[in-house]
This record gives sequence, structure tokens and C-alpha cells, in this order.
Amino acid sequence: MSELEQLLRGRGYRLTNQRRVIGRELEGARHLSAEELYERVRGANPEIGLSTVYRTLDLLHELGVVRKEDFGEGYSRYELATERVHHHARCRECGAVIEFNEELMEYLALQVERETGFVTDWHEITLHGRCASCQRSAISGQL
Repeated sequence: MSELEQLLRGRGYRLTNQRRVIGRELEGARHLSAEELYERVRGANPEIGLSTVYRTLDLLHELGVVRKEDFGEGYSRYELATERVHHHARCRECGAVIEFNEELMEYLALQVERETGFVTDWHEITLHGRCASCQRSAISGQL
């Protein structure tokens, strides 16, 4: 029995073929929108509709299986919660998302806990700015 199946059954849900396909597609993928996920699965699985993808992602998010990220694009992006904890930097010009793991961020979360008593289950920080490529383009455009 897969980890996803155990989790779903433990909470009273079935592992349907649609849930299995969507869960499998999320493995190793990062920052997929519901529409991108739908495009990936619909060719081999025409019975899966976009609404099924949304419902499945909502359920998996509610169960803590996937993380739901908002990078300010007007829609959410998803990835498995089993992926290592990481943070994001999002370019405001080209939309690139860069992952990073910075120990200072971990230290910051611990400091907030010590100072406020707020205990975090998890944290994710998104920095907004300009990526190196867009920064170079902006500088060369000024010359």
C-alpha cells in the first residue's frame, strides 16, 4: 500500500485512480498550477477533468499531502509536502521562481517562536525582487 493510499484510507477516503494519477504526477514536480497538472495528466487519462484536479488538490492540501503556494500570479501552485523545506525568490519581471534553503531563515523562525511563543508547524518564505538575468538586462539597458 502506498503512503498516499495509507494516508487517505486512514482518514476515511479511497485512493481512486484519479487521485493516484495526480499524486504520482506531483512526485518530483515543483510549483505546478492546477492547469499545468491537468495538462500533464489529461492525455493518458481523458476521464480526469480540470474540476477533478482542483478537488483532488484541495483534498490533498487539506490532508497536508501537498503545499499550496501563492507567488502573486493570481493562481496557486502545488508541490508535495514531503519535499524538503525550502524557500523561494520570485522575479517580479520574468516570473522565475528560485528555490533556496537558507539556515538564517530557520534561525528567524526559531527566534519568532522564542520571542512570541508562536509555535510553527512549518514555514515558507518568499522573497520578491529581480532575478540576476533581469537585473543584468536592466543594467545593460541603462548603458
